[in-house]
Amino acid sequence: MDIQGLRAIAVGVVVLYHFWGHYLPGGFVGVDVFFVISGFLITSHLLTKPPKNFADVANFWMRRVKRLIPASFLVILVSVLGIWLFAPSTVWQDWGLQAMAATFYFQNWYLALTKVDYLAEGEAPSPFQHFWSLSAEEQFYFVWPIMIGLLIFAAIKFGLKPATVALAGISAVFLLSFGYSLYATATEPGSAYFSTFTRVWEFSAGALVAALGARAHAAKNDVISLIGSWGGVLAIAFSALAFTGEMPFPGYIAAIPVFGTALILLCHSTHKYSPNVFLSSKLFQFFGDNSYAIYLWHWPLLILMPFLVEDFKWPQKIIALVLTLVLAVLTQKLVEVRFRKFIDSSALLTAPRFLATGSLVLALVAGAFYLNTERIINDAQDVDKALAQVEKELGEDCFGAASFSDSCGKSVNIETAYHPVAPAPVVAKTDKPVVYKDDCFASQAANYKDRPVCSYGDGKIKVALVGNSHAGQWIPALEPMAKKNGWTIDTYLASRCAVMGEPQVFDSEATEKGCADFGGWVTEQIEKEDYDLVISSNRQSLPVSGYEMENTAEPAQKAYEKILEEWAGTGAAVAVIRDTAFPGETVDNVPDCVASNAGEFIDCSGEAKQWIPMDPQADAVNALDNPNIIDVDMNDQLCEDGRCFAVVGGIVAYWDHSHLTETFAGSLSPTLESRLKKALDSEELFPAA
Repeated sequence: MDIQGLRAIAVGVVVLYHFWGHYLPGGFVGVDVFFVISGFLITSHLLTKPPKNFADVANFWMRRVKRLIPASFLVILVSVLGIWLFAPSTVWQDWGLQAMAATFYFQNWYLALTKVDYLAEGEAPSPFQHFWSLSAEEQFYFVWPIMIGLLIFAAIKFGLKPATVALAGISAVFLLSFGYSLYATATEPGSAYFSTFTRVWEFSAGALVAALGARAHAAKNDVISLIGSWGGVLAIAFSALAFTGEMPFPGYIAAIPVFGTALILLCHSTHKYSPNVFLSSKLFQFFGDNSYAIYLWHWPLLILMPFLVEDFKWPQKIIALVLTLVLAVLTQKLVEVRFRKFIDSSALLTAPRFLATGSLVLALVAGAFYLNTERIINDAQDVDKALAQVEKELGEDCFGAASFSDSCGKSVNIETAYHPVAPAPVVAKTDKPVVYKDDCFASQAANYKDRPVCSYGDGKIKVALVGNSHAGQWIPALEPMAKKNGWTIDTYLASRCAVMGEPQVFDSEATEKGCADFGGWVTEQIEKEDYDLVISSNRQSLPVSGYEMENTAEPAQKAYEKILEEWAGTGAAVAVIRDTAFPGETVDNVPDCVASNAGEFIDCSGEAKQWIPMDPQADAVNALDNPNIIDVDMNDQLCEDGRCFAVVGGIVAYWDHSHLTETFAGSLSPTLESRLKKALDSEELFPAA
């Protein structure tokens, strides 16, 4: 079966998935096809010429350097320059780190450690994100020749057949990795996607085909091989069309594209009606020959071009696709082929020297980005000074939420003329409530079994703050109230989990149960601690188990009605703060948008009907009609005349795509206190008022 044709399929489904994912929702399986092909090719080579000593292993690595590193270094360098020219400074620091991670091929681990948290969802993908698969592949290439060499050495030493020992060793690695993949995907699906250990079995599947020997993959012209080959093609096609990003991956479902690819390699049909007819065609050969360069270039173009064009839609995507092909062909001919020959013939620029020099240059460039962002952050760190400057510029009547008042006249929020903002966008990204620094959230990674309780204030009035991150965002507004009125606020917060006491759809049953149990535990604590007031807020980002998101409002409301009555039944007053407007419907990241649209902040706003989310917890308050259970709506401090704003009266209101900045939330404290006091009508809770 033609390898280049298979590579064409792999890169084709990946690129189409990235450009038009709604048509090919499972196109990410193209990476799995690549992994199987790589395992097959490297093992075929190593079994034919097994390394006998470390020099042989080093020579193998250097051949990889000459073949792959020049093109990847070129793309990284061009991407870094593109970021500097076109991307906002708010992304420089993270993307600089990712450039270094891509340079040294540990991008997959960087993503596994930093990008799987719920709170990282609002971060824009970097131009280097696709290097995760290349990193996993290079890590495999680093270890695999050593393992094969040791297996062959052991076979010779103990008088065993090398092919048999190699097959046994590869089978053991396959089974261990596949078992771990099943476990990790079920328990930690986010990080499992990027882990090398959960992917080794995919490489090993191709290696097994190679280890079975020439008889297994010799060209065949029989009907069984024909059926097997088409079965493999259909398995890949089915995966690309039927899989979605919401499915836990790469667990057992990854076996479909992996074994499909392995089946094509194993059958290697040459029948006149086999897939080889089109896989060996000139079109597939072209895409196969240029597959590596296409994979390298398509993603940075897809990420950076939207910074250059206002609407990145079909016509612009076609241009990006054409540009990808042009750059890929030039890279393949001038870098992958010609530059490799230059390294082979050069006495000065040997592969080790090129690797060392190129890595150093890229690390210095990326490091300069990181340090420059540190300087920008340090220069803009004095938020109080920046706020004073913004207030002076706009006037007290138009500063912050006051910009919605009649005294401001025409709302400054819809003005397109430049005015300063605070915190500076690059600082706004880190302008988070203290509950993040204090690790006050039960985590999804621990299935909500870690249940930290943080306390703020030292008064006699006991207040519980309950909910997910959209409850935690109110701490900057509640702390001044606690100090003023003699409150002690205890937090019962869970990342992403809406605290309702019912299972919600997570990636694993253990997480679903943990989230549901967290709600029951909170109720027990509220009863045990005898709180005077329970304040709750939740973003409903997940459906109740057994329901789709579009019809989860009613069952969620019923669950909230039950738990709110339980809390009120302890004798506590209960206040629900309605969920705040959600920019993520139209804006990927607010600070990034503000930094990219200085003076045109209206471009970072959205229609209220899109931004204001459903809130079954607040709806439950209205359904209960209990005077001890009230709700407060603060969205009129973010929205006006059917439009919601990311910058309100000169203050950047969000630190990502969803959560209020500490600065803006703190500015809402007087208004929130006034509304809570009026709704609760309790002098005991507000003795200082």
